This record gives sequence, C-alpha cells and structure tokens, in this order.
Amino acid sequence: MQHRAETSHASVYDVIICGGGIAGLGLARQLALRDLGLSVLVLDPLTRPLPEAAFKVGESTIETGAYYLHGTLQLRDHLEAHHLEKLGLRYFYNTGGAFEDRPEYGARRFLPAKSYQVDRGRLENHLRELVVQDGCDLREGARVSDIALQEGETPHVVHFTDAGGAAQTAQGRWVIDAMGRHRMLQHKLQLDRGWRGPCSSVWWRVRGKVSVNDFVSPSHAAWHGRALEDRWQSTNHLMGKGYWVWIIPVAPDNTSIGIVAHEALHPFQSFGTSHARAHEWLQAHEPVLHEALQGHEVMDFMKLRHYSYTSSQVFSRQRWACTGVAGVFADPFYSVGANLIGFSNGFITEMIQRDRQGTLTDEYVDHANRYVITLNDFLTNTIQRGYANLGVPAVAALKTIWDYYIGWTTTDPQFYHETYLDPSLSKIMSSLIARTVVTQGRMMRLFEDWGRRGAATRYTFGYIDYVEDLHTLKALHVRNLPPKTSDFRRLLDNVREGIDRIEEIAHIIFFMAVRDALPDAWPRLASHRWINTEAISLDPEAWERDGLFAPRTTPRDFTAHEAEITRLFSLKPEPQASVA
Repeated sequence: MQHRAETSHASVYDVIICGGGIAGLGLARQLALRDLGLSVLVLDPLTRPLPEAAFKVGESTIETGAYYLHGTLQLRDHLEAHHLEKLGLRYFYNTGGAFEDRPEYGARRFLPAKSYQVDRGRLENHLRELVVQDGCDLREGARVSDIALQEGETPHVVHFTDAGGAAQTAQGRWVIDAMGRHRMLQHKLQLDRGWRGPCSSVWWRVRGKVSVNDFVSPSHAAWHGRALEDRWQSTNHLMGKGYWVWIIPVAPDNTSIGIVAHEALHPFQSFGTSHARAHEWLQAHEPVLHEALQGHEVMDFMKLRHYSYTSSQVFSRQRWACTGVAGVFADPFYSVGANLIGFSNGFITEMIQRDRQGTLTDEYVDHANRYVITLNDFLTNTIQRGYANLGVPAVAALKTIWDYYIGWTTTDPQFYHETYLDPSLSKIMSSLIARTVVTQGRMMRLFEDWGRRGAATRYTFGYIDYVEDLHTLKALHVRNLPPKTSDFRRLLDNVREGIDRIEEIAHIIFFMAVRDALPDAWPRLASHRWINTEAISLDPEAWERDGLFAPRTTPRDFTAHEAEITRLFSLKPEPQASVA
C-alpha cells in the first residue's frame, strides 16, 4: 500500500478524524486499506496503554459488525487470538420459577458466521498500533475544542489542545466527528432531531466469571447438555416485562453486567441512581443473578438515561461526516452498534474516494444519509416496541425469530456484498424489500396486541436453537454470507427467496396468534391458507375491510415451513368454563 507518511506531521491533511474509538480508528484503518494515498490525522484525548477488561461498554458484536472487524478491517488474527468467539445471542425468559425452567432461546453451537465478545481496551490498543503502521498521524492526549467548517473548497479547521496542553490547529479537506456522545457537529449544526428513546441503562464490570451455567445445579444434566458450547460465551439476556439484563464475558475472566429497561415500566430511579440501587432492583427482579454477584469486585459503574437518538443528517457534500455514536444510536438489544459503524464508515470511505475522483454528488450523499438514518430508526423502533412483551416468552421469541428473518435476509446481505454503497443496486434491492414494509408494520402491531394477553397466552416452549431448529432461516443466512459476490442476479434471487419465506413466516405467526388469542375466530380463518399479510391484525371485524382474504401474491405451500416453527411450541388447552 502507498501512504503519504511524509506529510504525517503537516498541518494540512486530507482527512481529520476527531475521536479514536472503534468508529474513528476503524475508519482510519479502512481508508488505509483502500490505499487512496491519503494523509490522515486522528485526534483522541486518551493515551496508550488503554485499560483492558473494564474500559468501554460495547463488548458484544453480532455477525455483520463482526464481519466489519475481521473482514473489512482485516483483524481476524487479532480477534481469534485475543478475544472470545461469541456463542450468539441468548435469551432466558423470566416465568417466576427456577432458572432451569425458564424458556431459553439460543444456539447450541457457534454460528455459521463469526461474532466476538471483544475487550474494547485490547481491541483499541491494537487498532492504534495498526493505524500508526498504516501511516496515519495519531495524536494521543489531544482534546478537540472546536470544528470550524469552511465553505467551498477551503479546508476545515480543527482546534485542539495537545498532550502538553498547548493550543493547536489542523486543517483537513474532510473532517469526521467520531467523538461519541459529545456529538460536536450534531449540536453545532443543530442536526439532533430532539427524539430520545424511552429506555435507559446502567452497567458495571465485575472481576471474575459470572456464568449462567452456575445458576443451575450440575444435577440437571439435561439443561446443561442443551448447549454444546459454553453458554458464558453468549451475550446472555435475562428478560422480563419491560426489561432485559445482560451478562457478557470480558476476556480473560471478567464479566459485564447491565440493566436495560423501559422507563414507563421501570422508572430510572428504581434501578439507575447507584450501584446499590441497581442491586436492589436485581434482588427484586433477577434474584439468581443478584446472588451470583455477591463477593465479586466491582470494577466500574456507569449509567445512561434515554440512550437512543437519531439525526436529520450525518454526512455532507461539504466534506464532513459523523460516524458511530457521534451520529445516531440504536437500541442495543441486538448488539447492532458495530453494524451501524460498518455501514457509516463504508459510506464515508466511498464518499472520500468519490470526492478524490471528482464524482461525489449531492444525490449520493442524500442516499447515504437516508440509508444510515433509516436503518438506525428502524432498528430502534422495531426493538423498543417489543419491550413490553419481553415477559411473554412465546410472543417475545416469535418476534425475535421474525426479526432474524428480516435482518439475515434483507439487511445483512447488503453489507456483506456492499450493494448499499451503489445507489442503483440499492434501489433495486429496496424495490424487492418494499414487499415487506407494510407487513412489517402489521406484524409489530400484532406482537404488541398479542403480548397484552400476558400470562393468558397459551403457547409455551422449553428451548429453541435459532440456528439448528430453524432450518429455513439458517439456509437463508448461510447462502448470503461472504465472500462478496460479483453475481448480483444471484444475490437478488437469494433476497427474493428470503422475502418469500418472510411472507410465509408472517402467515405462520399470524395463524398461531389467532389460535391463541382469538380461538372463536379461528374456524373463520382456518380455511384460508393464503392471505394478504398486509392486512394482518387481531381485529376480526377489520379482516374483510382490510382485504385479509384477498391475497396479493400467488399462493404457496408452506406446510413444511409451518411445521418447522410450530413444533417448537406447545399450545395449552383453552380453560374450560366452570359448570355450576
């Protein structure tokens, strides 16, 4: 690779990245790997060595974000040697009984696509070494005080103090805000839309291993035998109405604990004002974890109210951009932070390259803004609408299955194969995915309405392996994995098949919901094997009016697909009315 190392200490740069976390360092690394011959300055207030084991929250990645790290940034060897391979996301639904009786949703084996539990300090130390080797000018101990954006072709000016406290300036054709929740450019340009999600969180790290395996006696061999790998390596979620608690391993043997709750159901004062209050809350809601934490040294404690937010703009034709938490922040339930960094940094890299080629247009920047902001807002809305139902195991599990179908078959392939970066390809992809948009809205309302039944919901389950038990979903996932394909037509065929399966899973879940919540209406529906999924609801009076029985697509036989899902659940009989 060619680098402009000779300009590394100049005051004028092609790119200035303000912030040296995963987003900023990842972008610097990505630009270097693209080999554009750029001079890059990275400014960050922290200095090496960054602390390990308790540095920053955000230890959990999922497949797309992990691919950004090991594939795009070429960190596979480091991740394999110094971080934990993740055993997927795992959910335990609180039904009030013994832990071994809680319904469980999680993989037995490691997933077909890699994901990791990362030690942020260790990872960012390594990234700093790499970007320096790549020829970037990394200034540690540098605190940015202002970003002065300029008009036209005039370079932007970044004001900062260096490690010795001296005032400095640097000029950059491009300037990137990667400074996290400071959101300097967002506030300076008044781009924050003012929306804050209803959920809040506290978290802390403890020294030592806290494992769900220890919550169940070794005598319960069947429970322990369900997972063929160590459950500790999952991102474990303990879930109840309106909340989830994470248990995440931090290499080598420490553990991250976090409480995330919808404030309408769990006011922040009930769990978030102090470590002591958080433990009181755990004692009331997750007493097994509360007991397991006794005797473990607390390494830190952090809290954040109304953590999710959005923006009206994160990229500009005037050569500035926001990446990572400096731009938008989605709900962390599915560990999507690194995913959004990957999409944002991909767009920024592409925009900088187009700018150097003289081909960057307002239309392209508009496309990039719409894509990232829409994805962030979609994820947050989809996740947070489900919080009230986290205490209804069957409904919550089926919603998670639905969300995986959407993510693994529509969003993830666009990242793996980089179609999102090409507006023409993205437009074609969006036209296919448009088939799911109305159905998605209907399904979210269905889950909300169904979940309000709470304990009256008759479906139960014991254990679901969302990879091995869901053969159709796994097949869709695997066929879309990297390496990047040059056969766009084949990729479109894969997405079309995924959308067909999404339409079928909508049928399946809707039929299950009606059998459970509307048993008197089930005979009316049972003879209609193929319906209009854009008219799904739990309001039988609206079925005819909304066109439920007038399908818009050609009927298909989904019997095998239906059996694959329904066999995982048991439907308890309806309660019989008492006879006087």
